[in-house]
Amino acid sequence: MQVRVNVKRIGKRKNAIEARPYEIGEVRDVGALIAAFVTAEVARFNARAAAGETALAYLTNAEIADAAVAGKIAFGADYNGRVQDLDAAIENARQCYLDGIYRIFINGEEPASDLAAPVALAENDEITFVRLTMLAGRMW
Repeated sequence: MQVRVNVKRIGKRKNAIEARPYEIGEVRDVGALIAAFVTAEVARFNARAAAGETALAYLTNAEIADAAVAGKIAFGADYNGRVQDLDAAIENARQCYLDGIYRIFINGEEPASDLAAPVALAENDEITFVRLTMLAGRMW
């Protein structure tokens, strides 16, 4: 099944969010949805690490300008080159969801915050993962 995932492009002022197509299997609950996306991303990361693509060959002027807006210009290097453990990544993503580090929205609606909460996805549904920022400090 193909779904669209809203992804924020770092440093872009206009059209900061773009929808990217993802191919995932059938999912029945929130835990399976998380596992499907983590599996896809770990496979993509491990393929890059196995191919030796640990750094970009160059940065274009547009990429440098976009990174400057975000506050950090880097090549995106992965210096250790190790592949990631899929089971540990899935467990970490599920625990982060339960801890409230990020939220999931499917077509603008948030499912229950339980991993066993049912999810009914259709072809080309829009999914958004929102990472929450914890604020620290004192109020006077």
